Amino acid sequence: MGNNWAAGKKMKSQVAEQFQMLSEHIASAISDKDYTRAATLDRARQDMLRDICLMDMQSIDAEFFALIEECASDNASLIQTVQEDMSHITWQTSRSLRAHRAYMS
Repeated sequence: MGNNWAAGKKMKSQVAEQFQMLSEHIASAISDKDYTRAATLDRARQDMLRDICLMDMQSIDAEFFALIEECASDNASLIQTVQEDMSHITWQTSRSLRAHRAYMS
């Protein structure tokens, strides 16, 4: 039983590290405004999260869920940043189109 517990703990640690690493790469991609890369990494992280949910729930402890919650909180902040960037880009594009139309009139 001790070996199973140690193996489960090691697997959980590896999954947590991979999940955290993906979150850091997503944050980096968003900071670089590389939204395509961020979306691709986020899909990979969502797949990992789905796999985590399919694991034996008794093997997942509060510390592991705290890590997932922390990443989710960070993601909410990043999503807000992306939304603000997109809103600003939309505003700039609209302004440019209006200026172009005025120039062509």
